[in-house]
Amino acid sequence: MKDFLRRVFSGGTQPAPQPVASSRAKLDIHEFGHGLVSIDSVDFIGHSSVSPNGRYRLIWADRHPDGTRGGYREEGHGTWALLENDRIILEGRLERPQDGHVADNGNFVLSDWMFGSELNGRFVGFRADGTEICERKFAANLGKSAVSEDGCFAICHTYNAPGSSDSCRYFLFDLEKGEEIASWEQQTGWADGYEFDTANRRVIIGAKEGDQAAYDFAGKMVDREGWQARRIAAGDLSVIRTALEDAGQSPSIELRDALFAGLDVAAKGDDIWTQAKALRLRGEMQEQAGEVVLAIEAYEQALAIDPQVGVARRLGKLRRSQQPAGKGAKPAKASRYQKQAERLGIRHEVVELVQDGAKQWRFDGSSAVSSVEEAALDHYRADGWEGAAAEGGLILTLIKAASFNAVPQRNADTFVEALYAQNVAFDEDRFEPRKMIETIARSTRGQIEANWKIIAVTASNSPAFYPSVRREHVLGLYENLRPERLVEIARVFATAPYDLRAGWPDLTLWKNGSVKFVEIKAPGDSMHAKQARLISTLLLPLGFETVLAEVKAK
Repeated sequence: MKDFLRRVFSGGTQPAPQPVASSRAKLDIHEFGHGLVSIDSVDFIGHSSVSPNGRYRLIWADRHPDGTRGGYREEGHGTWALLENDRIILEGRLERPQDGHVADNGNFVLSDWMFGSELNGRFVGFRADGTEICERKFAANLGKSAVSEDGCFAICHTYNAPGSSDSCRYFLFDLEKGEEIASWEQQTGWADGYEFDTANRRVIIGAKEGDQAAYDFAGKMVDREGWQARRIAAGDLSVIRTALEDAGQSPSIELRDALFAGLDVAAKGDDIWTQAKALRLRGEMQEQAGEVVLAIEAYEQALAIDPQVGVARRLGKLRRSQQPAGKGAKPAKASRYQKQAERLGIRHEVVELVQDGAKQWRFDGSSAVSSVEEAALDHYRADGWEGAAAEGGLILTLIKAASFNAVPQRNADTFVEALYAQNVAFDEDRFEPRKMIETIARSTRGQIEANWKIIAVTASNSPAFYPSVRREHVLGLYENLRPERLVEIARVFATAPYDLRAGWPDLTLWKNGSVKFVEIKAPGDSMHAKQARLISTLLLPLGFETVLAEVKAK
């Protein structure tokens, strides 16, 4: 590729494409996945796109000409070339060429992501003879693009660029006239792909979850009502909210029923933030309709999933509106941590510590200054508990140590969630979760001790990625959980390893065969959605005592 790059890069900063003699030999092209190709005879490795009729191939490489730097950089143009019947007929360069497409007549387009970190981009089109068709610069980064099969039209879209008129839009080009003919806002979100219907002058945009939306060449959506109905039914919150806003204060019964059905779909999805937002929106609709009891229920469910969903004050106001008027002493006002614990269905307790600075705490006057979690751990130790302030690091390390008769040395530093999700590069690192769980069920203390030595070898007495976890923690938790309880945790963890790796309470405690988990909240802290999900998905269903400890200064 060095000769190829040297030839293309002789001259100014961005010269016009250079035609190449058609007598050049046919190239031997090796294709890999995801559009990657290599061409040994010109020392080229990069991306490729082939015209529908197979006659033309466009190749490009977003790398410095010396081949040492790719991707983001400040200088060093990338290269592209057009091939006809696997012979190079045209060569050129752009700052950072990306996402090329070529039509049956040899017309082609490329996106230039450009040097530096500015939100900008350049969309260019050429004919097979090197004549430039169009060049459009944007004050936004470029997303996916396409060219019609006949080479007459092209389209691209831009990503978010606050303050720019180019932000989040589609742009349609007439390549015969060499001009932009339409531009419109992204109602459907970012494109997953495009299809052209040039006979009817339409472009079909592949949208979310396999859905499609057709636009005419003036940028107007075809059958917008049908698209909106499909997105509402799929639980698309942005479309649901837009439809609700368009309907004003009094949506029709039919629309209201459709919106609630879509919210039910969103609330049952996998994303916890979407679930909470769907329940919040349901509560807002019910509150607006005067259905206060139902609104309270929806807000409570939303807060149980994501304590930061933003309806706590509104919920409190609605609750007060439902209390009967009367005389007598008012009950003591519950703290927000107590309310969060109630919504999650866990116990709330107050832990008094000595504060020594903004984030410095101690159990009592004679204790060393430490983090609030370590000081709270001393509080529970005084009550006979042992444990660790390691969030999920301790339980994840124990699951890993118990999942293998002998942890392979090559996996000493592999995260357990990657092993259970089989998110690994090599087949030899791909272990069947069912068998790992079976190994946990028959695990022994000796097995845990031996595997601990392998896991901790890179950092002497602690895993490299969980420095607060120690040997005595792993063995202590194992002896109190026993394989029977540990395997229950592992079974749930295996259903969503990456989701359930985060959100574990700050403290893991054990005493006389009992294990409990404590989330520590200092003044100003708040409960997060991942914590709420871990507690409601794993700890409570398995019957573990779970506590939200509100820290107050003595």
